[in-house]
Formats: sequence, structure tokens, C-alpha cells
Amino acid sequence: MAKKHPNKHIRAAIQIAVDSGWRLIEAGGQAHVFGVLYCPAGNRGGCRRAVHSTPRNPENHAKQILRKVNRCQH
Repeated sequence: MAKKHPNKHIRAAIQIAVDSGWRLIEAGGQAHVFGVLYCPAGNRGGCRRAVHSTPRNPENHAKQILRKVNRCQH
């Protein structure tokens, strides 16, 4: 992870996802999203989750990321 998310809750959720085998592809420059998390399956049928730069409720967004990671069937 080259750059860090500004919110500590989302940063922790990203770290848990990466430790679980997911990979983070960071968005460039002026993108709306911080990046996209891809599950270990890594194919078209695999799971993915966008990580927003400035969500309205960062704690809920972190919970949504963790929920997606935990429910992944791959």
C-alpha cells in the first residue's frame, strides 16, 4: 500500500482486506475513489469493492468493506 487513506477506520479495513489476500489497486490523481479492492479469485467472477476517498460516514464505509471481505466466497 503506497499511499494511506486519510481515515483511520477505512485504513484499518483496507489492511484487514489486504491481509486476507485481497489486493488494492489505487486510483490515480483526480479520481473520486481512493481505489478498488479485488478478492483473491482475481477473475471476472471475483468480488470487488470500491474504496471511497471521502465517504459521508467513514465508519459505515469501513464496515461495508469488511462485510464484503467476510462474505466473499472465493
